[in-house]
Amino acid sequence: MTRTVPLALAVFAAMAQTADTPTRNELEQKLARFAPVRLEVDTGRLSAGDRAALGKLMEAAAVVDELFLEQLWNGNRALRERLKLDTTPLGRARLAYFHLNKGPWSSLDEHRAFVPGVPSRKPPGANFYPEDMTKAEFEALPDQDAAAGFFTVVRRDPERKLKLVAYSVEYRAHLETLARLLREAAAATDNAS
Repeated sequence: MTRTVPLALAVFAAMAQTADTPTRNELEQKLARFAPVRLEVDTGRLSAGDRAALGKLMEAAAVVDELFLEQLWNGNRALRERLKLDTTPLGRARLAYFHLNKGPWSSLDEHRAFVPGVPSRKPPGANFYPEDMTKAEFEALPDQDAAAGFFTVVRRDPERKLKLVAYSVEYRAHLETLARLLREAAAATDNAS
């Protein structure tokens, strides 16, 4: 069976491939380095409440996935949506590898980009710090412990000055959804512990 690809799509696909990004075959080789694992669980012995709780925990895990995607790089969501639109074999391979790496950098290849149009390497501060922040700017922050800690991110204000933002503020929407799902899981379970 042969398929015809509209000329515009073929031109787009050719332009999207650069010398610095892997070909479809190279991406498929990279994907083959990972062994798919199917996780199965028999929930038949769980009570209805525990099964409902498990469902809520799975929903919560999806929220954590989205949160991690946002924390890794501020362009991840838009890039993922763009990759979903490319239904060529190369586009599908890029999307699969993106999902595996939670972003456009290969974790097994020194965090080098495998998608064109993104920084060539994963930003060292991920999305916890502005990509354009210099070391001198970081060192000038008044609260170094908080700036380097696990509970704050560094952002630029409208005047482009650096400021510390608590995780609870920066990720409020995710955290509120996550907290709601965990409360619902706790309420649904029959297990008192």
